[in-house]
Amino acid sequence: MMRFPKIGLGVLLSILLVWYGAGAYYRFTAGECERETEGAYIGEHCYLALRDSSLFRLYDAKSGEKLAERNFTEIDIPRIIWSDDRVIYDLGASPSGYISLPPTWLDRVRAKLP
Repeated sequence: MMRFPKIGLGVLLSILLVWYGAGAYYRFTAGECERETEGAYIGEHCYLALRDSSLFRLYDAKSGEKLAERNFTEIDIPRIIWSDDRVIYDLGASPSGYISLPPTWLDRVRAKLP
């Protein structure tokens, strides 16, 4: 009687693992990257495979540590806009296409994941 929930949970976890692994591989294939430095940060815009979406990464300018990473579907000419409290990487996004400066603790944790 309890077998079905265990099997269902195993299938669900397997699907999530494959989905996350495919996303990590997709981010790994990023290319045609351009960097822009502003004060303590470096913003990097890259095209993802097949150029159907883009990737924005935020780094610490001194250490080179990746602080945040976002996928987005805006594939037009990239434009990074810096302000005192955020960096905007996707002008077409609503409600958010920005990363707070300094990045949140959640951004920093997510940036460490593959």
